Amino acid sequence: MSEVSFGVFDWIDRGTQPLSQLYEDRLQLLAAADEAGFFCYDLAEHHAPPLGMAPSPALFLTAATQRTRRIRLGPLVYLLPLYDPLRLIEEVAMLRCLTKRWRSCWPASPGSD
Repeated sequence: MSEVSFGVFDWIDRGTQPLSQLYEDRLQLLAAADEAGFFCYDLAEHHAPPLGMAPSPALFLTAATQRTRRIRLGPLVYLLPLYDPLRLIEEVAMLRCLTKRWRSCWPASPGSD
């Protein structure tokens, strides 16, 4: 019989609380998922809509590394036209080295979702 793994797909949608509290609540949820044995946490990059409270997945996931131990972290996609290619490659490589549990990320163009 195969083992079943669970993960979290997130986009950090806007709530009514202040942004600092929204981020803190999400980090606490992520820490609970880690403790519960969830396999992965993937964060989508969005800009401007109510789903757009994570315009920089790497920044949020860096904070998440301080609250988790086992869960594999990863950005769901990066919107490539918004990034300098070398800078993005360096940031992803640095985060991968820091966490040792970084999931793959996928390039996307705006409006591809």
